[in-house]
This record gives sequence, structure tokens and C-alpha cells, in this order.
Amino acid sequence: MDNLRIHIIGGTGAMGNWLKNFLESQGVSSTISGKNNSKSDDVKNSDIIFISVPISIAPKVIDETSKISRDDVLLVDLSSIISKTSKSLEKTKNGALCMHLLFGPKLSSIENQKVIFVEIKKHKLIENLRKLIQNAGGQIINLGLKEHDFQMAHIQALIHFINISLAKTLLQNKINTAGKISTPVFLNQVSVLSRVLAQDEELISQLQINNPEYPAILKNHLKNQEVLIKLIIKKKEDLIKKEIRTLKSQVEPNPTKIQTIIDKHKSLKLNLKKVKLGFLGPNGTFSHQAALKVVDSNEQTLIPKPTLFDIFQALSYGELDFGVVPAENSTEGTIRETLDFLVKFNLKTNGSLELKVNQNLLSKESSLNKIKKVISHPQGIAQCKHYLNENLPQVQLEYSASTLSGIANDAAKKGVAFIGPSLAAKLYNLNILAKNIEDNQNNITKFYLISKHLNPLAKVSTKTLLFLTIFNRVGILRDILSVFADLGINLNKIESRPSKEKVWDYYFFIEVEVNLNDQKLTQALNILKQYCPVTKILGAV
Repeated sequence: MDNLRIHIIGGTGAMGNWLKNFLESQGVSSTISGKNNSKSDDVKNSDIIFISVPISIAPKVIDETSKISRDDVLLVDLSSIISKTSKSLEKTKNGALCMHLLFGPKLSSIENQKVIFVEIKKHKLIENLRKLIQNAGGQIINLGLKEHDFQMAHIQALIHFINISLAKTLLQNKINTAGKISTPVFLNQVSVLSRVLAQDEELISQLQINNPEYPAILKNHLKNQEVLIKLIIKKKEDLIKKEIRTLKSQVEPNPTKIQTIIDKHKSLKLNLKKVKLGFLGPNGTFSHQAALKVVDSNEQTLIPKPTLFDIFQALSYGELDFGVVPAENSTEGTIRETLDFLVKFNLKTNGSLELKVNQNLLSKESSLNKIKKVISHPQGIAQCKHYLNENLPQVQLEYSASTLSGIANDAAKKGVAFIGPSLAAKLYNLNILAKNIEDNQNNITKFYLISKHLNPLAKVSTKTLLFLTIFNRVGILRDILSVFADLGINLNKIESRPSKEKVWDYYFFIEVEVNLNDQKLTQALNILKQYCPVTKILGAV
């Protein structure tokens, strides 16, 4: 797009100015005019014209622009509601696209941000624009016209309405919104409420009155409220609980089903060619199982490494593109080596996946009564002690250096069984005599997907891992935690580690429930600078 002439009508406004800066960051120059100045020579000579003006005047600006622009120009409207602007675009002689940026102008980067494309009239430059955004790390979502406004009626207009009405109620009842008396959920809600009210009031108003899909959705919402209010007034506790249970089952993920961020990334991983992914070997380990969940192509090479150190070092040297490393076990706790190496090698986390640790009894034999000896790593045997006592009380227990080393050395021996993952049975051609024999059926290991730099193609989760060093003084941890509480940012986990530079000095790893691009997090890190010599975002988890 280097040689294309691009003009932004409304380029002096917040979103138009953001667009100009974004284009410049990608090496693409542009000219701008105000929202009422669409008759400049720049408009007449442009290849792409972006229209970034209030929804109320966008159709008029589109009509005027179309009359003086070239026939082969691409018109791109940035409105949040497109039912009216699309009608104007359909009447033009030009190619036309509605492009909705699902973020505000305060973000410095488009990386991991969502952009909706609604193609109104075909044009060859739409694909150029798509590639420009994707190469910068943005995520394109293709929608139809009606579907766009239907979605926006829910995720913009209705959410704004709920928060505006909540704000009125809190203020009318003189409830302190600064968190003097609060819960974490209340602070989170006030944070959302504050962000809604901080937006331009003209935009909020127009989202409420101009979306044709919204009135029916709002009426349905109010009807649902009336149903709940009646149950509350009549003290129908059983029916209220039933409503909550029904909603829980549909809104929350099933706790028994392992959901992973990496699984959500799979469509993106298909586009990564010739990727080298390291894991803690040898083949057949639980780390190998986790790595297999990430890849979707034969062109992606899995490389086993003997130690965690070797994975981190290979990434820092550029020998690997990604690594899958264990970060935390639900029974054993944090894998502290992983945290230490993230800092030592200055690597990033691109998300996490959880793997249920299911131990199995594996053997060349076909039945339990032929087993005379069980070989496994001490931890594997300890995790299955109850099963072994109940089902194989007389067998000899033998410890190996690792689960897989025992299998590799003695797989062919008669009367021998091993404790290990089902993947090992497949790789070493063993029978599974018993499945899921671990004592704790909720044994889960979390793995990080790590790399030298944040992967712009990965969908970033709603959780972020931070690294902080602190000034050693009384009350410092209290002050740090207060920063997050005041901004309504929930902490999932906090882990302290010795700094190794000075006795009794520590640094902290903090997992927060907020997207790494969220403005609240930026604000928190700026405040924390007075308490912390080093504040660093390690990535998404």
C-alpha cells in the first residue's frame, strides 16, 4: 500500500487521528480533513477514503464524498452502526467497506485487537487493507450487515444501558463508587461503569437511538428483568436458584471439561508454517501431550528437550520458535523454574493450556493377573498408591529416573507394568490395563506457550502475567495490592521468588484478570512505578 493515496475525513478527531498514526506506523502516509471538509483536492485524488465522523452525519458525508471522488476509489466507513451508512454506500459508484474498530483511540497498538469487516461493494483494495491490519497483529472478523448491528446492539448499546442505569441507581442512593465499602465484583463493575461513562456522550447516545436491532433487544432485556423482579418480590427462592443454575450451565464452561486457550487458537496455528516447537521430552510425556494440542500441521516440528533449561536456552538462541512448558500443577503447585527462566531468558507467554494428568497402567501383558512388577517414577507411584494397594497389593514396586525411561528400558519384559500417560502406550505399543488410576482425579497441569516475542497471531486471554521488583520497606506489598484493588483488577495468583542479588530481597510474579492491552493495566503499571524499580508484562496466560 506504499504508493496508494489515502485520505481520512474526520482525521482531526480521536479515532481518525488514531487511524492516521496507525497507517504511519505501517509505513503508509495519508492526508486528513475535518468532519465537515470533504471537498478537498485530496478527496478527489485518493485511492482509499476513510470516513471517521459521527453516525448522525456519516450518510451525508458519504453522499458528498461519492459525488467528487474517483469512480475506482474505495470508501471505508468507520461507523459503529452501519444500517444507515450502508444504504448510502450502496448508492455510490465506488467500492465500499464498513470497518468497525472494536477498541478506543487510546490504544497505541492494534496487536490482538478485533476489527469487523462488512463488505458492501467489492473492491480489490479491501484485501490490501485486510493484509495491512493482519500483518500488524489485528484480528479481522467478517460479518453481514444485519448480524453486525445485532451484535453491536448487545455488546455496545445494551451494555451501555445497563451501566448507565446502574450508575443512576448508585448515585441516587448515595453509594460510594470509590470502593470505600466494596467487594472485588463491585470494584470490577464500577471500573466497567466508569469506562462506559468516560466515552463520548454523543457516541453513547447515538448507539442507544440509531441501531434498528436494539429496541427489540432492549424490550427483551426489560422483560427478563420483570420476570426476576416478580420472583424476588414473591420470595420464590427455589425458582431464583433454578434460574441461576440454568444460566450457570450455559454461561460458564463445564468445570470437568478442560478448556484451553491454545485450543481456541487452533485456527490461527494452522497459518503458522514450519514452526519449531520444543517440549520437555522424551516423546510420550505429558508435556508431549500438551505440545500435540498446539500443533495442527505436519509442517510444525515437535522437538523434545531433556530439561526446561534447554527449552528456554534454545528459544533465546533462536533454535526454537515456541516452547510448551509446565507452569503449575493443581496438587504440587507452581513450577518455579519456569518463572525464573522467563525472567532469566527474557521470554514471553502467549497463553496457557490445561492438561488433566491421567495416569494409566501400561504393559505388554494383556491382563492384571500376569503383572509381577510395576515400574515408574516415584511421583507416579505415589500418585497411584490407592489403586496399587487395592488391585496389585503383592507386586514389586520399582522406581525409575523418569516415567518414560522405565518404559524405554523394560517395555519388552514379561510380567512388568508401567505407570504413565496414554500417549506412551501408543508410542511404545503397550496395552492399557487400567485407565485413570491416579488417586486425585482433579490433578491438572497448566502449561505456558512461550516464545522470544509475543505472537501477534495469538488471541490474547483475559489474564496477564506480570513481573515486579520492589523497594524493600514496610507496607510495600499492601501498597502494591491496593493499586490493583483501586482499579478493580482482580488478582488470580501472586508468587514471590528470591532476587538472588541481595539477601531477603524478593521479586514477584502476579497473574491478573485483565487483558494485557487493557487501559486499566497500563494505568496500574504507571502507578506501580513509584513502588517498583521494574514492572514488566511477561505476556498472556
